[in-house]
Amino acid sequence: MGRKNVFLMGDTAFLPGAKAAVVMTENVGFLEDKKFTATVITPAKGSSVKKEVRFVPFGHQDKLPVRIMKKIADNTIVGSNIEFKANMAYGDGLMVCRRVKNPETQKIELEELTPEEAPEIFQFISDSNYLRVMSELANDLVVFSDSFVYLAFGKRKAGEKPKVVQIWHREMCFSRISEQDEKTKRIEYHGYSSQWGEESFPDDVIVTRLLDRRSPLYDLKVRTGLVPDPETGEKKDEEENGYTLSLNMPVPGRFYYNRPYWWSIFLDWYEFSCAIPKFKKALLKNQMVLKYHVSINMKFWDKLYDSEGIPKDDKKKRNERKNAFLQQLNDFLSGEENAGKSFVSHFRYDQINKYEESDIIIKPLESFIKGGEYIEDSEEATNVICNTMGVHPSLKGASPGKSKNINGTEARELFIIAQVLFKPLRDMMVLPLYLAREINGWGKDIEFVIPNIMLTTLDKNTGSEKSIGNEKV
Repeated sequence: MGRKNVFLMGDTAFLPGAKAAVVMTENVGFLEDKKFTATVITPAKGSSVKKEVRFVPFGHQDKLPVRIMKKIADNTIVGSNIEFKANMAYGDGLMVCRRVKNPETQKIELEELTPEEAPEIFQFISDSNYLRVMSELANDLVVFSDSFVYLAFGKRKAGEKPKVVQIWHREMCFSRISEQDEKTKRIEYHGYSSQWGEESFPDDVIVTRLLDRRSPLYDLKVRTGLVPDPETGEKKDEEENGYTLSLNMPVPGRFYYNRPYWWSIFLDWYEFSCAIPKFKKALLKNQMVLKYHVSINMKFWDKLYDSEGIPKDDKKKRNERKNAFLQQLNDFLSGEENAGKSFVSHFRYDQINKYEESDIIIKPLESFIKGGEYIEDSEEATNVICNTMGVHPSLKGASPGKSKNINGTEARELFIIAQVLFKPLRDMMVLPLYLAREINGWGKDIEFVIPNIMLTTLDKNTGSEKSIGNEKV
């Protein structure tokens, strides 16, 4: 039998002789909240905390945020959905309003303010570059259902009244939180570092005090001496230069880090969605029909290299051994003489996360007519992912085909419904401004609003414009 070359492309390989597609899989690294080994960190210069702090790792080996972002970048549907949802959360920007009662209707209304009417507030928003902060928060909340901001007071003199001068975003990928304090039963500290997930013990962690996630505004007023401490009954200002605020969305059963509902795609449909475009490329390039789909756990390669004594720094030998193994697999699956052979693969059962982890899985594929392979499978994977992420495929053209189009009215209704569902995220995005309002004394009638994007159409046979959408914010 003639020997055919193996095509290796990143985490995917194609075995022409066996007509098999191989995908190297990797567990995302979800961890249970209560099963971890804390990382002891010495705060870097610029921290408001000087003592060592024990931080909770974010996923297996503290690499979950990095892995999630890589998986988002590797899939066109997931990445596009994240961008779409972040833009929807951002809405039509930020609006500063005053809450007033209409003397005629006695209804509460929001009256938009101009920079001339509220110069201090608009200057604060400008100094903080808060529109950029909103965009950052939208992305974090969509991906992680959590984010952090730092309320900066600046350098304070003894006895000086606290005042928030700026709000800084703290990216979720570079944020970690400390273990629950045994006495207070609270998470007391936030650690910010560009080295999280890369270094075992980062040396640039900026440690700051974290406001109580249950009631951050009340906690801030207690810490700044605006209201009495419920434990002592006395007012006492801690005289800190700022505090970190968590904007985590409610996710049941998670104490330290959230696990958004849409992450369930990484357990099944995600890998299928990633593999289909690569398979299609192989079909077009090599004019072949696939007979097998082979999944190889990424950990299998390390076990193979270790068993043969191939060192980690010898990438050339490792690549040669990988190609040799894939060629052996190709030969094993190729030809009539191999029919009826047995294949043994080891697996282990993860007691913590409750799933089987196999080394190699071989699945036979049905034959398809060349040219139309995987179209329906691709549509199904796209629809499942979009549904799980809360994005209607028709809003972003994710479902191709003649019968998949919808009319303009349906699209506008879907767009309006989608904006309504972003209200909880938008509330989190403006929460830091409400804390600043309280500390800076801007007035309790001041409201911060992210308005919906209004759509306009031309009325039939009139030439006039008509606004479509909910004007309420």
